[in-house]
Amino acid sequence: MAYQPQPQPAYQAQPSNGMAVASMVLGIVGLVFSFIPIIGVIAWPLVILGIIFGGVGLSKANEVPGSPKGMAIAGLTCSLVGLLICIIWAAAIS
Repeated sequence: MAYQPQPQPAYQAQPSNGMAVASMVLGIVGLVFSFIPIIGVIAWPLVILGIIFGGVGLSKANEVPGSPKGMAIAGLTCSLVGLLICIIWAAAIS
C-alpha cells in the first residue's frame, strides 16, 4: 500500500492595511515626541500625517470586508492624543 498525502487546505492571506500601519507608527513616534518641550516641534507634522493616514486606513478597512481596522483606530487615537498634547504645549508656552 503506497502512501498518499492528504490534501492541505489553501493558505488564506490576511488582508493588510499599509495606511493603518503608517498611522500607528507615526502616531506612536509623534506621541513620544510631543512630551518633549523643545523637540516637540517635530511631533506636529508626524501627528498630522498620522491623523490623515489613520482616516484613509479606516475608510479602506471599511471598504474591504474582513479587513482589520483596529490598527487604524489605534493609530488615529495615538495621533489625536499627540496633537492634543502639542496644542497644550503651544498654549502653555505662548
